[in-house]
Amino acid sequence: MGVINDNISRRKFLSSAFMSLGLGFGIGMLGLRFLQFLSPKVKADRFEEILVGSAGDVSASDVMPMEIGNSKVFLLKTDTGLIAFSRKCTDLGCLVSWDKAKEQFICPCHQGVYDRNGKNIAGPPPRPLDRFQVVQKGENIYVKVKTA
Repeated sequence: MGVINDNISRRKFLSSAFMSLGLGFGIGMLGLRFLQFLSPKVKADRFEEILVGSAGDVSASDVMPMEIGNSKVFLLKTDTGLIAFSRKCTDLGCLVSWDKAKEQFICPCHQGVYDRNGKNIAGPPPRPLDRFQVVQKGENIYVKVKTA
C-alpha cells in the first residue's frame, strides 16, 4: 500500500480557505438579494392636505364637483359633516354625476346608483364610492389626497 501524504502546504491551505470563504460570501449575498427580491420594501402612503375652499362656500343642498391634483372629487355636506367622494365608479371607473332631483350619484356606464352618503344602492357597483378625508381648520376646508 502507498503512503498518503497528509502534509499540506501552508500556501495551498490558505488558498483553499480564502476560496471557500469567498465562495460562501458570494453565495450568501446572492441568497440575500434573492430574498430581498421576493419581499420588496413597501413604501408608506403619503398624503397631502389641499385647500379646497371655506365652510361658507359649501351649501347643505349642493354637491360641489372639483379636481384636486389627478383626483376628481365631489364635496358635499351630510348629516355627519363634510364628505369628499371620488367621482370614479367602483365598477368600471367611469365618472359618476350628481342627480340633484333624485339626490343620487349616477354612473352612466351601467346605471350604477349611489345614495347621498356614497353607498351603492343599485346596479353593478360592488362597493360604495371611495372617500377622501376632509379636514376643517377654522373656516378653511382641506381634502387629504395621496401624493406620488
